[in-house]
Amino acid sequence: MKIMKSKVIVPFLFTVLIALATLTTPATAQEVVETIATVYRDGWVHVKVETAVDPTEPSATLQLLSSSINNVLVTDEGGEPFAYDVKGTNITIYTLGASKVVLEYDTIALTSMTAGVWTISFTSPHPLILVLPENATIMYFSAPPSSIKSEGTGGGSRLVLELSPGSWEISYVLEAPIISPPPTTPPQGGAQPPQQPSPPILLPNALMLAVGAIVVVAIALSLFLLKRRSGVARATCLEALDGDEVKVVELLRSKGGRALEAEIREALGLPKTTAWRLVRRLEKKGLVVVRKVRNQNVVELRSVVEREMG
Repeated sequence: MKIMKSKVIVPFLFTVLIALATLTTPATAQEVVETIATVYRDGWVHVKVETAVDPTEPSATLQLLSSSINNVLVTDEGGEPFAYDVKGTNITIYTLGASKVVLEYDTIALTSMTAGVWTISFTSPHPLILVLPENATIMYFSAPPSSIKSEGTGGGSRLVLELSPGSWEISYVLEAPIISPPPTTPPQGGAQPPQQPSPPILLPNALMLAVGAIVVVAIALSLFLLKRRSGVARATCLEALDGDEVKVVELLRSKGGRALEAEIREALGLPKTTAWRLVRRLEKKGLVVVRKVRNQNVVELRSVVEREMG
């Protein structure tokens, strides 16, 4: 009888130990190191999230402050871009082999203005540093921040708030930037009576027309030189491409300026990873735009590049 009891108890204890080990295993192999949200005077917010990830995990999922985001950039510790998928307020980043992820994006959906008072509202799952615009004065916040400090001096000072995880609503107003008048030189050799303002000088109509024509010609010449300089810079950029990058640009041009990343990979006979990094290099150089359409990467040649090559 004692032998049978021991045979029953040992498997039971083994099962309990496995269950405890499963409960103590961390649910995720990632840790958000820092989140900074910088608010600008026009209401746009730039968000930067630094996260430590497990190099053996194929992906990491982070929560966004808004489902409406622009200018998304995800890189590793060496500045190399990552592939990612955005679904609602979650972004899945394919991080295999990396130990650090830097996510940056812009959003206009967090702020609103009514009667000159700006309000920013969001929910953050992690501690967050909020940097308000220059010359901002806080009118209301839904809860006391962990800390408030001011960075910068004079007309360029910004309020920096450290916020705990949770939902936040903060209202503020913006003061007009202060422009200091030029310093005046005190009169030497005793005080002098104040000078009377000079009467306005009225120009003849012919002279006014001549001045206006000169201004128009100067503006047109400036625009021409600027466009020409931009074209030269773009041509120099195209000449600096390596062989594979030139092949991608020529392939896109032959297909009307647009092709799937899979088509580029098959046409050039490149491995999937090599083709992906090649397209991301062209994107960072400003020559192509990559759009996500039904789980497919569509690579588009910028219209400026097409005109320069044409």
